[in-house]
Amino acid sequence: MRDASLCPGEEAWLRSKCRPIFRSSPFLDEIESRVPVLSPIDHWATTAQAFAESGGLASGDELSELIRHRCEENAELSIVQPVSLVARWIVSQSVVAIESPWGFMLPLFQFDLPRAAVHACMRPLLSDLRGVFEDTELALWFVTPNDWLAGACPAQAMHEDLQSVRRAARTDRFVAVGV
Repeated sequence: MRDASLCPGEEAWLRSKCRPIFRSSPFLDEIESRVPVLSPIDHWATTAQAFAESGGLASGDELSELIRHRCEENAELSIVQPVSLVARWIVSQSVVAIESPWGFMLPLFQFDLPRAAVHACMRPLLSDLRGVFEDTELALWFVTPNDWLAGACPAQAMHEDLQSVRRAARTDRFVAVGV
């Protein structure tokens, strides 16, 4: 069933992102016939819901507007072009950005909105994890309870004990790639 809110290109993009990776497995047909498959839009909604407790997600435009608003409230902040700032963060991979049918979505846990900046603890964590996880996996790593952190989510624990979160990131990196 086609979602009327998506154009055919968006629907195809979502379906390609939501299909199983191992399509050639002889067991997939049997498993897929018994396991309910989320529609692409439901899959995206489930992913977005994972970020609700950590501040949610914002598009680049929404984040730029939040920064512009903060600059209006605080005369000490002098960011003339918040759109350029957000674009620079995305392009330089200073932040985690999740590709969606509506453009890049940015988890808000990584921003210090009162200062209109990226939290300083993001740099070392992204350095430890980039290249190991794709963007969506990387973003979900931050909001998923982590056994190495006694069940805490890295997005919250990084503000209290960055060194423990870095150890967890390095351990998960080792588990994922052996390096």
